[in-house]
Amino acid sequence: MTEFPHLYPAARISAALSAEERIRRIRADRWVSYPRAEAALAKLEMLMSFPERARMPNLLLVGESGMGKTMIIEKFVRDHAARFDDTTGRLHMPVVAVQMVSGPDESRFYRRILAAIGAPEPPRATLSILESLALRLLSELRPGMLVIDEIHSLQAGTIREQARFLNMLRFLGNELRVPLVCVGTAQARNALRTDDQLVRRFEAFALPPWAEGDDFTGLMSTLTRTLPLRRESQIDAKALSRILSVTVGITSGIFEVMSQLAIAAIESGEERIMPGDISKGGKLQAGLGEPV
Repeated sequence: MTEFPHLYPAARISAALSAEERIRRIRADRWVSYPRAEAALAKLEMLMSFPERARMPNLLLVGESGMGKTMIIEKFVRDHAARFDDTTGRLHMPVVAVQMVSGPDESRFYRRILAAIGAPEPPRATLSILESLALRLLSELRPGMLVIDEIHSLQAGTIREQARFLNMLRFLGNELRVPLVCVGTAQARNALRTDDQLVRRFEAFALPPWAEGDDFTGLMSTLTRTLPLRRESQIDAKALSRILSVTVGITSGIFEVMSQLAIAAIESGEERIMPGDISKGGKLQAGLGEPV
């Protein structure tokens, strides 16, 4: 497709659609690659291929809220989707991903695991029954990784409750012999420190807020080439600085601002984002939609 050469191929196809359809696609979640995210995915791939041993390596993916941690995990899960093996008659789920419950509650967590693997919850199940069932089913599925998102919620409990929950995680990792990947904000590091044996097994991988430099320029170049605008946008250094100032370098805020600007460009018929749209006097809006 030779139309709209300033866009990536998939965005070129979208750019030929109606304004309403393009706006709908801009508002939908989409994966935008950038070096730090690709490095995180590569780290996850390395863990998945790690040979089984008594003490498996673990990863703590840490960053401010809105830095794209969950989207990285969702991309990894999509790349390793569950599949049914017709030969063996078994479901193979390479990655089991669960969201941490609101506090360190082992029973609720095991229920989350059962829901994630599509297993019915036994009625009136005790903690020991839930643990036994989850371990048995996970052993049959033979996942290559267990991911726990929002692990910082662990701090909602007492020190004793946190210690008991982390002991359960250590037990799961030892029994299943799979890497554990915990995802959370900076508070997640403090939560894991409750268990000295467990925290030593975790390598931290940080997603820091964006700052001026080649990485941020590259992200913005990639992002503008995914937005289905029919004319090439022009974003200069001053505009980039303005976006960083408004969003405080948070990925979700950057994406939201660019989405708003792209939608405004479609609705106005301008079909491109210009430096004046991002200037201090413009109607630039950040994450919650409040005028800045």
